[in-house]
Amino acid sequence: MEQLTTYRAQGKEIGLIFLFKYDLNGNLKLFEICEGVLNKEQRHWLLTGYLPEGVKFENAKQLLAQLEPRFPDEEKIMTNIWMKDEKYTKVFLVTVSPADLSFDALWNLYDYKVSRQDAEKQFKKLKPAEIIKCFTEIPFYLDHLKKNPGIGKLHLATYINKKRYEDERPQAAMKVGKVFNPMLKDLATKKTSK
Repeated sequence: MEQLTTYRAQGKEIGLIFLFKYDLNGNLKLFEICEGVLNKEQRHWLLTGYLPEGVKFENAKQLLAQLEPRFPDEEKIMTNIWMKDEKYTKVFLVTVSPADLSFDALWNLYDYKVSRQDAEKQFKKLKPAEIIKCFTEIPFYLDHLKKNPGIGKLHLATYINKKRYEDERPQAAMKVGKVFNPMLKDLATKKTSK
């Protein structure tokens, strides 16, 4: 299960509660209206941008390029605007539930229940940035294993100790019909045309 940071924005005077969930890279993964219903004016306010003061524009394209978003589709908008700007703090009370970056969460995410003590010992040696990197890379590692069934899954202790979360995984080869390599296609064409 992916680790998500949850922001709960509760309207102070309006009967609305929003949930915003972001992954560890700050990308919006879920938006939910938990309580209340947006009317047309509220929907317009939330989903359209605003022009900062003093901005000048000559045409619609320049106008659109200078709009600042209200909808927090990135975590930095939530933390820098919704939680700090007085216009927003007057209207919303925002509470944060950080992502669970504990060893137990990593153990469940990795889902290969072997050598727990060794894995926990290695986990305790990680720096906070390495822990986040570990959590963000495991889904890619598991996907890589699915695409390559001949590769065995490492024990979590080995994955951490050998810093396998820093590996660069090969990208899938571009397929053009049945041909994988354009040079081989040219060679095959030359051989068969003789």
